[in-house]
Amino acid sequence: MDATAATDLLRTLVRAPSPSGREGPAVAAFATALRDLRCDEVAIDAVGNAIGTWRRGDGPTLVLNGHLDTVPTGDAAAWPVDPLAGEVVDGRLWGRGSVDMKGALAAMAVAAHLAAADGFEGTLVVAGMVQEEVGGLGARWFAEHARADLVVLGEPSDRGLRLGHRGRIETSVTLPGRIAHAAKAELGANALVRAARYVLALEALELPRDPRLGGSSATATQLRTFPVDGPNVVPGRAELTIDYRQVPHDPPEAVLERLRSIDPEAVVRVGEEVARSEDGAVERRFPRINGAYLLAADHPSVAWATEVVAVARSGVRPDVGTWWFATDAPYLATMGAPVLGLGPGDPELAHTTREALPVDELVAAVADYRALATAFLRGHVPWEDPMTAPAKARA
Repeated sequence: MDATAATDLLRTLVRAPSPSGREGPAVAAFATALRDLRCDEVAIDAVGNAIGTWRRGDGPTLVLNGHLDTVPTGDAAAWPVDPLAGEVVDGRLWGRGSVDMKGALAAMAVAAHLAAADGFEGTLVVAGMVQEEVGGLGARWFAEHARADLVVLGEPSDRGLRLGHRGRIETSVTLPGRIAHAAKAELGANALVRAARYVLALEALELPRDPRLGGSSATATQLRTFPVDGPNVVPGRAELTIDYRQVPHDPPEAVLERLRSIDPEAVVRVGEEVARSEDGAVERRFPRINGAYLLAADHPSVAWATEVVAVARSGVRPDVGTWWFATDAPYLATMGAPVLGLGPGDPELAHTTREALPVDELVAAVADYRALATAFLRGHVPWEDPMTAPAKARA
């Protein structure tokens, strides 16, 4: 049942287009699937998240979390198969979102159904988020209105355990110049040349490092010069976009000061995200900062999850590491629960025209999530005192 159900559900989700901010078809399809899997409560919240809940009395709450939105498919002709058909070719289910990350959500939903049949004590939630790719409105909203004792985030990890990632800060750097005729450039001050010097200095910066996450990084990703319609004009202003990836002890204030230090006349700002729910009912503004998240390697949930997954895999222990990309983990962590990452799929295929998930890996993920759910939901948080944890969970 788990192989057929998970494959059919993933195919359905891939066929439901869900670019960020327009996830409606996939949200509806996922909510329907949760009902078909005999979920006790299915809801679509104010921002469009699809949330299924199984309740079995007092006990802890486990949240299996992922996002339903995807990046655009791009040029369909560049794909070897139709990116929205959900075709299985040579044992791999192809399509946008198969790896990032509808596959994990399909596995989570089926695993929750099976865990409910196994029996547990507590609350099991499967939550499909919206707008992860564009600022995290779905996860931010969910974390404000939900609770958890453990969150399992299904971003692709080749089914290894992931404990966090570097943060991301999107900054704009404005560099001044002075407009002049390009035939008499010495009368002006070329902001484009100034921007070039800035980028070279940026690449030479020494940035903080972390033993588990590596170093912070600063990458120039966009350049605009002004006036935009003057190819024979020395530009009087240049604007750079810097994608800054931060380790935990490299706070935004320090990042901005470091970027300003390259050029004393540079104006450095953090970008602003304006997020709206698909129906327009909710609007939020927030800085384009997705903070670093790093669960302590000695947190008891790590050893516990490693052992549970190893038992489910007949003694094969999962590798434990970190993601190289940002996720919703920092927002979900505001609920106060540890966030553990585990998801099927090769993350290097995400956002590409080669995105495809092996069906056997999808099915194996069902077993992983089922094992975690049944091991965790036994009336108390497994790594806490069983005599006091149930009362804490009810508080």
